[in-house]
Amino acid sequence: MITESIEKFRKTYKIVVTSGPTREFIDTIRFLSNPSTGRMGYYIAKAGINLGYKVTYIHGPVPARFGDVEDAENISVISTVDMLTEVIKQIEPYTILIMAAAPADYRPEKKFDYKLKKKENPEIKFVPNPDILNTVHEMLSDKNIPHVLLIGFAAEIQNALEYAISKLERKHLDMIFLNDLSKSGSGFGVDTNELTVIHKDKSYEKWTTDSKEKLGYRIINEIEKCWG
Repeated sequence: MITESIEKFRKTYKIVVTSGPTREFIDTIRFLSNPSTGRMGYYIAKAGINLGYKVTYIHGPVPARFGDVEDAENISVISTVDMLTEVIKQIEPYTILIMAAAPADYRPEKKFDYKLKKKENPEIKFVPNPDILNTVHEMLSDKNIPHVLLIGFAAEIQNALEYAISKLERKHLDMIFLNDLSKSGSGFGVDTNELTVIHKDKSYEKWTTDSKEKLGYRIINEIEKCWG
């Protein structure tokens, strides 16, 4: 049964979900990216809609079936800077930002405006992309924007829990979900995930492997349990 407080929470907060990879172009056809399909973010956004939230779904280049979420505001982006720009537009009081995307950490310092030839063998220098969650946190402080929850994801292989807790602290998150890529049936391009939810006080709970569709609901319910 939905309690009165949860019902009020759903009417008060909007959800912004980022999803999928970003692409950082080296020349007109080659780019730096990763294998993320956006499946997890898609199902979080879909669960949000089905639970009665207003949802904005910001996704990178994902397969068509993980593109637009019915009844959500859908925004398609390419690069990490593009994603940051769209996220910033959405941040206002009573926003839950769920950063399920896997944006590229680096981009080429220079993009060649033609297709590079093999014989050119150029040296390509990479520069850091802006950190979306840290940028949003700084904006919240600078502009004194209240009632914004920052929810992150950590996709790790080695020392997974340690790195996820470090990310929680460094990015000033309210909650983070660890996706241990060393586990079978978890990570990019599969239907399931084995998540560990880590709270702001560093307490954590390991969830059993489940479908990403079901986890979409469980993730939102966990947020509601803490703040609803």
